[in-house]
Amino acid sequence: MGMDNNVVDDTDMNGKGMEELGCAVKVLLSLDLDLAYSSEKLVNLHVLLMQVWARENVFEAMAMEKDHISSDSIEKALVFDLLSGILDSEVREIENFMDTLQAEIVDAHKKISSCSHLRELFNVMEEKLIDCEESLKQSQEQVLKMNTQLAKFQRVFLEFEYQNGKNDENIDSRENGQLSNINLKLKMPAVRQQRHILRVLDKSLERELDLEKKLLEIRQSEEELKLKMHLTEQVGFCMEEAAGAIYGRFLEAENLAEVLMGISKELVGRLQIAQFNLNGSIQREAEAKYKLLDCMEQLKAKETASQRLEKINSEPCVSQREQTTSIKVNFDESEVFTLREKIQLLEEQLKEFELQLKNAHASNEAMQEQLSGMDNIIESLKEGILKAESKAESAEGKLTLLTETNLELTEEMGFLKDSTTEKVSSLEKQLRDLGIQLKHAKASSEASQEQQNMLYSAIWDMETLIEELKSKVSKAESKTENAEEQCIILSETNFELNKELGFLRDKMDCLEKTMHQVKCEKTASAEDISITTRLIMDMVMQLAFERERIQKQLYSLTEENRILVEKIQKAKNNASVIMYGNGDGEEKDFLFFKHNSATATQAKTFKETVTEPLPKSQVDEPSKDSPEPETEVETSVSAKDAANVVSELGAVNVVRERRLNLIHIFVAVLACLISVATIYLFNKKLVMDDVFKG
Repeated sequence: MGMDNNVVDDTDMNGKGMEELGCAVKVLLSLDLDLAYSSEKLVNLHVLLMQVWARENVFEAMAMEKDHISSDSIEKALVFDLLSGILDSEVREIENFMDTLQAEIVDAHKKISSCSHLRELFNVMEEKLIDCEESLKQSQEQVLKMNTQLAKFQRVFLEFEYQNGKNDENIDSRENGQLSNINLKLKMPAVRQQRHILRVLDKSLERELDLEKKLLEIRQSEEELKLKMHLTEQVGFCMEEAAGAIYGRFLEAENLAEVLMGISKELVGRLQIAQFNLNGSIQREAEAKYKLLDCMEQLKAKETASQRLEKINSEPCVSQREQTTSIKVNFDESEVFTLREKIQLLEEQLKEFELQLKNAHASNEAMQEQLSGMDNIIESLKEGILKAESKAESAEGKLTLLTETNLELTEEMGFLKDSTTEKVSSLEKQLRDLGIQLKHAKASSEASQEQQNMLYSAIWDMETLIEELKSKVSKAESKTENAEEQCIILSETNFELNKELGFLRDKMDCLEKTMHQVKCEKTASAEDISITTRLIMDMVMQLAFERERIQKQLYSLTEENRILVEKIQKAKNNASVIMYGNGDGEEKDFLFFKHNSATATQAKTFKETVTEPLPKSQVDEPSKDSPEPETEVETSVSAKDAANVVSELGAVNVVRERRLNLIHIFVAVLACLISVATIYLFNKKLVMDDVFKG
């Protein structure tokens, strides 16, 4: 029932919307017609204004003549005056008409605002109103221009009358009489011509007005046809939407009916099962009652037997048979006790069965109530389906009416084709468009019917798809949860990686700075090394020069030493000769001999220290120079010469020792410098290795 109420509300709303649309369309049509009328009238007035403006040149010619004004110029002046008066009155009328149009546009805005729920139509109407306002503004501007031009014409005519009055005062009375007669004669045909011109103008204006009316009617019919087509399209669209909604509700009702039928079948099955259980419980109850009766009879029989046994036991002198019977009686009593217990159990079972029966009756009644409710729902759904079918039939009837109206419109268009030859092509195009739209509408209706047929088959597939989609949705939800967890983990790892990246970037910056410093230090150390190498090379060169110089000095010293040794030997020989010659000075000769022996030992030690041996040529030279025989002159060497030689040898030894000490010091300093340079380079290498490893 709620669905039916919704459909009724929708139809009511559609009806109200259609009424509001009709009012708005009528207002727009009247505005378009009035604007077209005003624009056409303005065009005609503009033509009349151009004619009046062309006749303005007559006043300039009359101003040139001044004294002699011709009859043609007077006639033209009168025509100018009449035309300007007509134009002034028409302009005033159209101004008033435009004021009324402005008020109508304001009212149209108010009416169209009520159709704001129809978005597309509302936008179209708003655009049309804006166009109307713009055209009205343009026409008002044209009217203002006409008013300014009319004011100019009136000024020109007043100036002409003023000048004409002055000329009349200067003319004599005779000339006035003659001129008056001439004017009377001239005015008669002029008045006739004016009347003829006015009639012609009236006829032309009437024809123009008729043409304007016809054009306006044609435009009206065109716009009405367009609006009708648009309305039919909108109605068709609304009907399609309503049919779709009704069809959807119909399908929902069918689905509900099927669901309810399934539920009712389930309830019927449950009822049958409950009835079957009831029948079984009733049978069990009957069997239990039958068993109870049997047990009661057995109890009664056993009670009577027990009473008899008690009587027998009360009598004295019981025989063995009686004892056996008493044993049997005891056994029967135990059986009676067990039977009583069974009876109690059966009674409890009976009570339970009765409770189950009551519950089954209550559930049966509830199921019957549910079945009755379901039957009512199914009947209401059937009624709703029937109503929906009736509404669909009414919609189809409306569609047929719309097709009939379209046919009528096409007939009207054919009639208008005969009347209007200029706009045949445009109307044919519109008719073609309408035919195409009708074909599209028919095709869409057929497609909608096919869709309805397809929907019946698609519903069953949709049910299976819904179940599959539910399973997929559950899987997707689990996947999304896993993905969210992974995203959280990834975001955390990304945050940690960003931190590590920042730390590594800072470390890279520090390393770059250290590398730059190391490069600077490397360049500085390279420069220092180059300077030190240059110094070392210079020192090596100096050492080479010093070595050569020392070798030369050693060579000269060896030569001097050899010469001195020879001299000492000669002096020794001479001393021995003198010793043999002079026996008195034994002590002096002995001392001299000691001194000579000391000098000889010094010479030997000097020879041992010399590393490089003298060449044979140098050694042999003194032998060549030395005389072969020992002359007597050598024997005459005195003790003073020997003392001088010894002193010279000591001085030479001192100089040699000093030079050797200087060489040793220089070599030690050079070794220290080389060791310092190697240590410095080794430390630099270690620093560079630490930097690259860090």
